[in-house]
Amino acid sequence: MKTPKSLFLALSIITASAGFAGAQASIEVKPGVPRSTTNLVSEQDNDIVNEVFSPITDRLNLTAGQKFRIANIATDTMLRAEPLFQQLDELEDRLSAAAFTGLLDESTIRQVSEKQATVLGQIISMKARAKISFYRVLTAEQRALVADQFRSRSAEGNIGSISN
Repeated sequence: MKTPKSLFLALSIITASAGFAGAQASIEVKPGVPRSTTNLVSEQDNDIVNEVFSPITDRLNLTAGQKFRIANIATDTMLRAEPLFQQLDELEDRLSAAAFTGLLDESTIRQVSEKQATVLGQIISMKARAKISFYRVLTAEQRALVADQFRSRSAEGNIGSISN
């Protein structure tokens, strides 16, 4: 289940994995080099916003307040989604354990896959709600830019994490 989990994370805001990985990594501070907490938060916000709106982030000209709100929405969504991803991993482990012990039958497959579908549905709903929240943070001009980018790229594939 590791690959689908990674794909969901990569495709979702909630997948803003680069920004979150940076937030979870240890931060090395060199002696004698002051580092403002405000700058650190701003860098993390920028990373998250870039993951969400790439490749049009610069054209949006988001304010610091918008970046902060978007980063908070994404972070909150990721934190709330993490237990669901853990459930998916556990369900996949159950299937693997049953398969490798020869105990996997159609009933087990159906039961576990239905549970996986329910959890995936919850994750998808969370992503959609986060996207709605992002939309509400944007101005009318910014919304138009995102909509134009989405339409122009939909034939080619996804833009950042704002489309599936």
